[in-house]
Amino acid sequence: MLTLNCTSCGAEVRFRSQSSVFAVCSFCKAALVRKDMDLEAIGKMADLQFDLTPIQIGTRGKFDGDGFEVIGRLKVTYDEGFWNEWYVIFKGDDVGWLAEAQGFYAVCRPVTKGFEPPSARIIKPGMELELGKEGYFEVEDKRDVDCLYSEGELPMNAMRGRRSTSVDLTGPDNRMGTIEYAENETRVFVGRYQEFDEFDFKHLRRIDGW
Repeated sequence: MLTLNCTSCGAEVRFRSQSSVFAVCSFCKAALVRKDMDLEAIGKMADLQFDLTPIQIGTRGKFDGDGFEVIGRLKVTYDEGFWNEWYVIFKGDDVGWLAEAQGFYAVCRPVTKGFEPPSARIIKPGMELELGKEGYFEVEDKRDVDCLYSEGELPMNAMRGRRSTSVDLTGPDNRMGTIEYAENETRVFVGRYQEFDEFDFKHLRRIDGW
């Protein structure tokens, strides 16, 4: 764990993952970019209206027998709504994302080799892609999204307004994947859907009546 001080208010900002380069100060909401052992404030993160997600920073869960903890959040919006992407850390600094959308939950981890995604310009729903050893996936959806809100620590600059193209992939046996095309960066993730109760979540947000 790396602990630095917020350049706006002086509060401690903790980085659990070596991959994290961006954080939002939990005290003053300054958006901070990490450069080695220094932090640079690049703006402020506006408050977000309360939503009904039970997940929060510090929530713990299990996936494929491995425990994880939520350390960051990216909330994105598109023409028809929004969804949450929760940045999670496993043992040994392995990281991934817990996707939460329309009552469905999935965990995916980065694919760093063995697959070169096609250009965002040509990819479209119905295409079949072979993701190296991960097997074949079908492009289910493609949409342009904007970052609405972020908190905690994240592996990329996640200021409000960050634009990207998100491509959803589906595979057999509840397998799923995502390709994100952002400025100067393309990221690929593969994972699987899982029922809420299977995560055995701890430290959920209390929601009245839920």
